[in-house]
Amino acid sequence: MRSINCGLGALLFLAITPLPFSASAAAPGFTDLIVRIKASPDNLRPPSAGLSELQKLAPNLIPAVPPSNSQTTESLQALQRHRLDRYFVIDTRHLTRQQAQALRLRVRQIPGVETAEFEPMIGDMRGDNGTPIKARAADDVPDYTDRQNYLQGRGAVAPYMIGGVNAIEARGTEGGDGQEMRVISAEIDHWSFEHVDLPPPYTQLHSPTQPARVGAHDTASAGIIASRENSFGTTGIVPHAQLGYLQWGAVRLGEMAQRLQAGDVMQLGVHYLYGDNDFPADVCTKDCYMPLEDDDLVRDTIAYLTEEKGVHVVLAAANGNINLDHPYFDGRYDRNLFDSGSIYAGAVDPGTGLRATFSEYGSRVDLFSWGGNVTTTTWSRANPTKGYTHTFSGTSSANPIIAGVVASLQGVARANGLGNLPPKALRALLVSTGYPQINGNHTEIGVQPDLDAAIKKMLGDGNDRPPTGRLALPEYATSGQTFSARVYAESPAQKPLMYRWEAPDFIPPAASTASLYFLAPNVTEDTPASITVKVSDGTHTLELTEPITITPAEASGSPSTADGQR
Repeated sequence: MRSINCGLGALLFLAITPLPFSASAAAPGFTDLIVRIKASPDNLRPPSAGLSELQKLAPNLIPAVPPSNSQTTESLQALQRHRLDRYFVIDTRHLTRQQAQALRLRVRQIPGVETAEFEPMIGDMRGDNGTPIKARAADDVPDYTDRQNYLQGRGAVAPYMIGGVNAIEARGTEGGDGQEMRVISAEIDHWSFEHVDLPPPYTQLHSPTQPARVGAHDTASAGIIASRENSFGTTGIVPHAQLGYLQWGAVRLGEMAQRLQAGDVMQLGVHYLYGDNDFPADVCTKDCYMPLEDDDLVRDTIAYLTEEKGVHVVLAAANGNINLDHPYFDGRYDRNLFDSGSIYAGAVDPGTGLRATFSEYGSRVDLFSWGGNVTTTTWSRANPTKGYTHTFSGTSSANPIIAGVVASLQGVARANGLGNLPPKALRALLVSTGYPQINGNHTEIGVQPDLDAAIKKMLGDGNDRPPTGRLALPEYATSGQTFSARVYAESPAQKPLMYRWEAPDFIPPAASTASLYFLAPNVTEDTPASITVKVSDGTHTLELTEPITITPAEASGSPSTADGQR
């Protein structure tokens, strides 16, 4: 593939004048200003409008995804489909709140700027950590696996009212223990790398100026996913998986994406916190936590990870008790309008078998698991290497359970010649074979995975090894502009593949290739549409369809989002 000359990268290093604000202490926790500039007129070249003015205002302006010397036309198109060539970040932590707000207003007035929003603040999840088990005087660590009820089958074990994810049964299937799988845990703190029951990280990415500290939250998540299979402590869902760490940050998420490959799994174990007055009273009045996809840069990066890279992303639905289908969000969480491909993890109260009162809910929440009484590893200053808890909770505990399930199922697929499952296909498989909360409601927070049932269905359906694939489209296309589409497909049976595109609302060229350009039709208002591609190996046909919204030519870009209005 031909390497391209990144004019955008060169623009970023032009001489610039200092920001006309004094550096002084910022309010605690003040975040980066994330700027999205408008696309180039033809939507194919690197955007440049407004960059010079931005650089004059903010010398520390950086691209959210740094340009690469090895970037190809194909890789640039992948970034463009998700607007990742158009995001820039300004570190405002050295400014006072008043100075940062003034800067944002000035940035918004630049004609080439589409949006300028602060990354929301991360909500404190330490309340989910649970109480450490009192350290024993003896050096030996007891075997706590009989307390890991979330690993069991569908049958509830008293005093609980919900069963588990059937992980123990899955470990008996080749690949089910996570062999050759890689899982990234993205959190604020990092797990105890010296814990006797946990692996060291195979990769890690920290803030270069304020690296993460060890903590209980990620130590608990790591234990659920990959605590080692031995005669003591706990056993993870995929005890033989490699585990990596990402210190959470919207920009670092994009950096980590460059290290990942198809079939990898990422669990995002944080949520955003908004003020009590940021929502209407019928949406939220207290503890207003939201999932990470409430931020545009995060949502676009996740779509890039799932659609372009083939990475499975599991994120906490959040502990805000908010209905994501509420009209206030204007369809932001309606997967019929946009689906990043991630899995939203809700939480059930194992004592009642019903949705935990803190868990987010709605049609976008795909799967749930235990939101309390979870036995796993932990960390404390008093017991940094042999700590355990029986009370890890929240969507914090449900999220790594589901991430472990995803890694197990993907591991089985690889071990049995089915290759890397597309993220949306794997998600659909878990949803179709899972089981609901005790009241039978499968629409509020989805279903709890049943690994054994999912594995049996996957292996049964995959006996003749039909093609698999994922379709990557932009979320929006501007009327009269050209945009690219790309299907990533493979045949586990190693058969040649043929493609047939169906896009009646667009003007596609006659082509049977895996990628091509479309011309968006002329519209006068936001218009939902879709594009379909049929992938055939000569015996089976895989049909992939994704939605896309066409915006009028006079619009500056995508519609305002709920988080931008707050």
